[in-house]
Amino acid sequence: MEGDNEILFLFGVHGHQPQGNLPWVIEGAFERAYKPFIEAMRAHPEFAFSLHYSGPLWEWIEKERPYFLDWIGEMVERGQLEIQVSGFYEPVLASIPPEDQLGQIEMSIEYVKTKWGVRPQGLWLTERVWEPQILPGLIESGIRYVLVDDYHFLCAGVPQEKLGGYFLTEEGGKTMAIFPISERLRYLVPFRPVKQVMEYLKDCPGPGAILYDDAEKFGVWPGTHDWVYKEGWLNRFLNALASATWLKTRTFSSFMDKHPPQGRAYLPTASYLEMGEWSLPAPQASEFHRIVEELKRRGDWERYRPYIRGGIWKHFLIKYPEANHMHKRMIWTSKRLKKKGEAKRALYKAQCNDAYWHGIFGGIYLPHLRRSVFHHLLEAERLSKEALCYEWRGDMDADGYEELVLSNTEYLAVIKPSYGGALVELDLRLPGVNITDTLARRFEHYHRGMEGEEEEGTPSIHKRAKHPPKEDLIYDPLPRYSFLDSLIMPGETIEDWQRGRLQGKRLGDQPYRHSPISSSSAKMHARGDWGFIEKVYRLKDGLLCQYKWGFSQDWLLAVEINLHMPWAQEARVSVGNTSLPATEARDWGPIEEWSCLDPSLPSPVVLKVEGEATLWQVPFFTVSQSEGGFDRIYQGTGFLLLLRGTRANVSIREGE
Repeated sequence: MEGDNEILFLFGVHGHQPQGNLPWVIEGAFERAYKPFIEAMRAHPEFAFSLHYSGPLWEWIEKERPYFLDWIGEMVERGQLEIQVSGFYEPVLASIPPEDQLGQIEMSIEYVKTKWGVRPQGLWLTERVWEPQILPGLIESGIRYVLVDDYHFLCAGVPQEKLGGYFLTEEGGKTMAIFPISERLRYLVPFRPVKQVMEYLKDCPGPGAILYDDAEKFGVWPGTHDWVYKEGWLNRFLNALASATWLKTRTFSSFMDKHPPQGRAYLPTASYLEMGEWSLPAPQASEFHRIVEELKRRGDWERYRPYIRGGIWKHFLIKYPEANHMHKRMIWTSKRLKKKGEAKRALYKAQCNDAYWHGIFGGIYLPHLRRSVFHHLLEAERLSKEALCYEWRGDMDADGYEELVLSNTEYLAVIKPSYGGALVELDLRLPGVNITDTLARRFEHYHRGMEGEEEEGTPSIHKRAKHPPKEDLIYDPLPRYSFLDSLIMPGETIEDWQRGRLQGKRLGDQPYRHSPISSSSAKMHARGDWGFIEKVYRLKDGLLCQYKWGFSQDWLLAVEINLHMPWAQEARVSVGNTSLPATEARDWGPIEEWSCLDPSLPSPVVLKVEGEATLWQVPFFTVSQSEGGFDRIYQGTGFLLLLRGTRANVSIREGE
């Protein structure tokens, strides 16, 4: 046992860059945060700490800054640094199949053993998402301990004064240690003056003060590079720790070697408090935020904090239908594949967590992250050597209704009969792109604006005032799927569609009946007092949708096709000899053919109509919060075909 009067400071940082992130973003984070932070730590060899970097970040460093691996090795060898792992490509473990959980953890362990000759004992739990069902896999992997928030323990009824060490949890009599991270320290470091941090450390419940948080707080978050390095916060902090005779730093493993557990704990499904707010539907998230702020103003927050809980991480799969489709598509692919070699690695890359949810960072709102998921799912299927020509039907997205999949060597289409017979995914296999990867404009609770706080130091991104541009807040009535059908009256305008104000009858959220798929085709139809619509999807040289209809009034059949152009600012739409940026709106009038050319695609996407049709083109942008404020992000270009008559054929294919 160590000195009874000493505070032992267990400090760690977690660095993560999403799979598919933009190279210059990773480079900027390295130069502004990861590199200067480790340089400072190397200059203080007496400071023991822990580190976790996700697999995508390690792979970037190994390729672009290999000397950095030697720096890490030096600190590991002298006992200053302990490295933790996670799932290698940073999945939320509870969101992927058990065998993939184990495989990703083992990949991380092997990476660390190969690079630095040590076997990691601890695991950084991605987004601190704890669900009890992950415990058996963690135990099987040989992990000795994990880290979660103190909030998890408070929700389980553990008193705050006991949260100065680790606890044991168990499954089937097999145990593993869990450390509680101090939320208060997360908000103090590095945002408040060093003196304030040191005063808090003196009062921490013993024997350990536990902090583990984002490495990006030390240079990437707005204002932190100047505050932490140029204004000297980090050096002052390290010097203060070195001179404090009442405090010693320890790694988590060395702490466990000399200190018994605080007791046993069984934790509920939980993450950190902010995640509980973000995962709720927007109206409830707004009310949750109001309640928390009101309790803080009244001085009652600490009293009621253990009893205030929001949603859980998996609620994002309800909040965002696009996330649910992507997630279930990943699960579906995992079940189908023989996971070996590079096919397994591609699947694991598609499990990287960021694109499946949204909080203070862009997440699902960032098209390049979603694009990476679909690209690696297609790559996994290609590398697995499984047959690419097939038809499939079943409940892919776990909503109780069947989806249909048509696939060949060039295309893969996912159709949802229960949702207007819509096309929810169309993949071009050769470039590995889902060209229908769009995201609806929807209300988020932060669109009402949030006030910041004035405190000494630099504000956390959670405390900055944020007020969105109101003129850009437009909301879609339905997800931006394709081949969604509506009945509208003559006289509606392109502006009505752009602003989400079309009148008439939407069929997109109504079920279509469908016949068994056969010969790469799927037939479905809808009928009511308004008339009928029949459509048949065929997959051969591209995707063809054959329409027949008859209405009881003078309706126009409006068919919506939403395409995502990966490089929006350089993508163009062409009709005949006229070309227009994909980010501009236009009423093209009568139409037979148009094409979309994006610099990232090897060939244009060509769309044709056989029948009497006019075409509207409208780009759509979302407004989402980020660490810097609000981002206006291109999510796709919508094309609305206004069809007259009783028949039409609409096709999408790769051009020459």
